Amino acid sequence: MNDGPRIEGVIIFLINNIYMEQLYNIINNKYYIIRTGDFATNGNKKILYSLFALVLCIDDYYTNHSYDCFSIMIGSSCVWSIIELFLYLSNTRNIKPMYILFSEKQIHIPKYLGICLQGIQEGGVVSTFGLYFGDRIFNYNYLLVYHLFLFYMVVNMSYKQTNNKILSKRQINTKSSLLLMSSCVVYNGVSLYKYPEHFYREARLCASMIYISSIWTIVSYYKGFRKVEVHEYEKPIYIVKKNINLDTFYVFCYDILFEICIAYLTFYNLFVL
Repeated sequence: MNDGPRIEGVIIFLINNIYMEQLYNIINNKYYIIRTGDFATNGNKKILYSLFALVLCIDDYYTNHSYDCFSIMIGSSCVWSIIELFLYLSNTRNIKPMYILFSEKQIHIPKYLGICLQGIQEGGVVSTFGLYFGDRIFNYNYLLVYHLFLFYMVVNMSYKQTNNKILSKRQINTKSSLLLMSSCVVYNGVSLYKYPEHFYREARLCASMIYISSIWTIVSYYKGFRKVEVHEYEKPIYIVKKNINLDTFYVFCYDILFEICIAYLTFYNLFVL
């Protein structure tokens, strides 16, 4: 008697059950990324990051006669400042007072100016960094500068104070968030179809973004600045699920590939093409 078809049917049945269970969890569970620690308070560093990005834009203009870095920096800074403002007004993110150190004096920055600085760093600086070094990903001299910056970033993060005060708790799988990400994926796909000559440049941009954001995520996680919390749906309520490393891995992978890589690729298609 040949048991091959029966065993194959059992395997397919089990795979379908696992797939449906995972799909059910993704739809019904709530996945949160939590940020703690000393977050967005040092205005000096944000100004220095912004000046560094501006230098990259100027260098790109003089070496390639291109305004691409300027375009993506200005456009993404504006968009991300609006996002930061929304997160603040919706109480999704608790923004602590930002300050700058000048002549050994601590000068507090007005709240909304601090939000703009945060938007410039999270949007303009990161997107400019990704595009600039993505274009030069096979140039060893630029790769050296790239990794020196990454080393500075890691050292800087390692000296930040760690605490358990929650400054931001954001659900990544709300209907509006998933709709926005889906729209970005479709828009980027349509843009790539219309402008296939930009494929390799966009691929290098994505590689640069994934690399730097993966390092930043790993360091943030091990320092305790970023955590994942899963609220599991148990009819008729949600309960906080025991922390499982696999859930953390999946959520951070989604964050890196979609909320970072796809988002900044959207900036490229919006402001560079």
